[in-house]
Amino acid sequence: MLSYAIHQGNTMETEQLNLRVSQDLVHDIDIVTGLLKVNRSEWIKTKLAEEAQKEKNRLLMELSTLYAKGMITKDSIEKLVGKEIAEEMEFIKEAAIESVRRGRNLGRKLRGKLKA
Repeated sequence: MLSYAIHQGNTMETEQLNLRVSQDLVHDIDIVTGLLKVNRSEWIKTKLAEEAQKEKNRLLMELSTLYAKGMITKDSIEKLVGKEIAEEMEFIKEAAIESVRRGRNLGRKLRGKLKA
C-alpha cells in the first residue's frame, strides 16, 4: 500500500509495512513510548530510520574500503547501490590518491632541504 506523507515540508511517498513481533517486544515498546509520552508508531518509525541510516553508512564505508583497496570495481558498486554513490566513491578515492601524491612530494622536498 502506497500513500503520501509530509516530512519537513516535502511530500514523500510512503509504503505500509506489516510486522509481526513478540508480545515481549510490544510490551517493552509500550513501556518506552509510555515513559516518553510519544506515539508508538512514530517512535518505531524514528528508531527504524535511525538504525537503517546507521547500518547503511556502515555498509557503504565497508564497500568504499573494498573499492579503495581495489577489491571491487566501480561497475560492481553501481550494480549494488547505484551510479551516484559509485561516482562519489570514485571521486573520494581519486582525491585521496592525489592527496597522498602531494604529501609524498612535499615530504621529498622537505627531506631535500634538510639534507642541504
